[in-house]
Amino acid sequence: MNAHAHLAHFERLYSNDNDPWRVRDSWYEQRKRAVLLACLPQQRYRNAFEPGCGNGELSAELALRCDALLASDAAQSAVALARERIAAHGHVQVDHLILPDDWPERPADGRFDLIVISELAYYFDAAALDDLAQRAVATLAPGGTLLLCHWQQEFDDRLQPTRAVHDAFHRQGGLQHELRHEEQSFLLDVWLRTADLAQVRS
Repeated sequence: MNAHAHLAHFERLYSNDNDPWRVRDSWYEQRKRAVLLACLPQQRYRNAFEPGCGNGELSAELALRCDALLASDAAQSAVALARERIAAHGHVQVDHLILPDDWPERPADGRFDLIVISELAYYFDAAALDDLAQRAVATLAPGGTLLLCHWQQEFDDRLQPTRAVHDAFHRQGGLQHELRHEEQSFLLDVWLRTADLAQVRS
């Protein structure tokens, strides 16, 4: 499935069902969110970014741990749902961004100190995935947290295996691996940004 087909696919999903993966109601999704939030090493973050936010269920939880949160999705239907879900949180912004090209440079007052990429990166081919990983590291503040969480089982429209996705981020310079939580169903990794890229590449 190419990029345009993926976008059309997700638009159809969210247009027909405001919770196509049952992230709001299923115990698996509720528990996975709890595990993800428990794996964040800091109690609170200043500037966070959550690409691929879907209908905003995780965004609503992250909002409670962040002073400012930028969430985004490539599907306009998902953006509308996420904006409705987090309407009560004035410090959360939801944008329509098509990644990796639309990756935000950085928040106005500095780099992101938290980036959460959940159930997203396996939809990118190898070149776009490497671009995504580089942009994530480049906009992560020193000491900032990068968290990836992805479903491990096979499904039709994934372009990359989950381990390949996480390995692409693990190969990036300037990151220190903090923890891995692995279950049969999902894989979760956390890294901290250790240095500026200029230092890593010199």
